[in-house]
Amino acid sequence: MPYFQHHNVNFHYVEECSQEKSKGTVIALHGLAQNTHYWTDTGITESLAKDYHVVCLDMRGHGLTTVDGEPKGYDVEVLIEDVNALANHLDIDRFHLMGHSTGGMVAARYAMHYGQGANQRLRSLLLCNTSASIMFSKMPKFANEAAIKAMAYSFEHFSWQQIIQGLKLQPGPLFKGLANHKDPKAMFDAAYEMMKHGDQNSIADFVRVFYNDPDHHESALRTIECPTLVVTAELDPIFTKTSEYFINNIPNVEHAHAKHIGHMTALEDPIWFNSVISKFLRQHHDK
Repeated sequence: MPYFQHHNVNFHYVEECSQEKSKGTVIALHGLAQNTHYWTDTGITESLAKDYHVVCLDMRGHGLTTVDGEPKGYDVEVLIEDVNALANHLDIDRFHLMGHSTGGMVAARYAMHYGQGANQRLRSLLLCNTSASIMFSKMPKFANEAAIKAMAYSFEHFSWQQIIQGLKLQPGPLFKGLANHKDPKAMFDAAYEMMKHGDQNSIADFVRVFYNDPDHHESALRTIECPTLVVTAELDPIFTKTSEYFINNIPNVEHAHAKHIGHMTALEDPIWFNSVISKFLRQHHDK
């Protein structure tokens, strides 16, 4: 399993490519409490690797990536530089950047910094079930802070098995697609297999720090020059709504919407998800 050291963080990543001459690199970022398994267990990595050099990163606080001491660096401005550190470590100048949910928030903010002019490192941008704002909820500040505290508490005090069992009983908006799937048991079992690789205390610390910016940064979105794909899903209403900021402001944007699945699109329907991202990448691999 490959790792690289950047300051006080030992980053774990997965790298796959089945061709000597690929059509470029795709860097993939997972969502909260997930890790590289979101891309590998769903078959997305294997499928894309037929044509691309695919690199999936365990973001700091997640998976097998470890942070030694302080600073933890769980704010978004640090996380976008982790993407640069990974690309520099692998000697990759330009790449496609794909992010799901929280990873999509990082990807969007990265594009605001490195998606135009002399800073342009992106061949394309893929934003999956995510938001331009970095906030756990759209409730008033005090309610949002309470929700963040409750989520962090659950990661610290309940096992992954207990968390999954609770989501089966009350899936909420982010796990509605899993609950409505034709085989919900298989979906929740798969979600558990993805989550169990993470350290729950680290994820709790991440939650307390990361979700702190309600601004959608519309003017910054309008500066993103690279081709962008926005993926949304019918059973993921929160992020379908917030994705409108991408669709309405990023100049060169495409939109793919699934009518039958929810927030975890790559897990719930990997065939559909792979088809839309592969089609998009084929159109823009030579940018």
